[in-house]
Amino acid sequence: MTAISVPAPATLATDAPTVALRSGALLHRVRAAAAAIWRLAPGRYLAIPDGDEIVVLPLGRLTWIGRRATADIVIDDNTVSRRHAVVLERGGAPVIADDRSLNGVFVNGRRVREARLEHGDEVQIGSRAMRFLEVSPAYASHAWNAGRARPSASRSPQS
Repeated sequence: MTAISVPAPATLATDAPTVALRSGALLHRVRAAAAAIWRLAPGRYLAIPDGDEIVVLPLGRLTWIGRRATADIVIDDNTVSRRHAVVLERGGAPVIADDRSLNGVFVNGRRVREARLEHGDEVQIGSRAMRFLEVSPAYASHAWNAGRARPSASRSPQS
């Protein structure tokens, strides 16, 4: 399994005055941190924070998550069961299912036995939070062409 490591964005100090930031500095940092995600091939991924990095792991049609070394995604954490969860495709849509774990599976803060995943959903397995990403072929081609000017849909055609 191939993983991509992306440096985690540094948290901003709350006591630092916001006027000290030059215009667009924060946006530049966010874009720099997200650059690797914009270049992901179409597919489904889990982005898992690991220290100062974010590890992006591709998901297959059936992906086992747990503490056991035979899992497809191994999470070395005592709050994660040996066979904690499985991500699978059902009816063309990604679904996460709890595999009788002790601490449960949470999607967007709600404990679930099974739930359909949408792009950007926060998934918590044990005490580890991660983000589900789905990159569609249309989005991937849009991201590559983001620098090109496009006509605005809000403008009316001129005669």
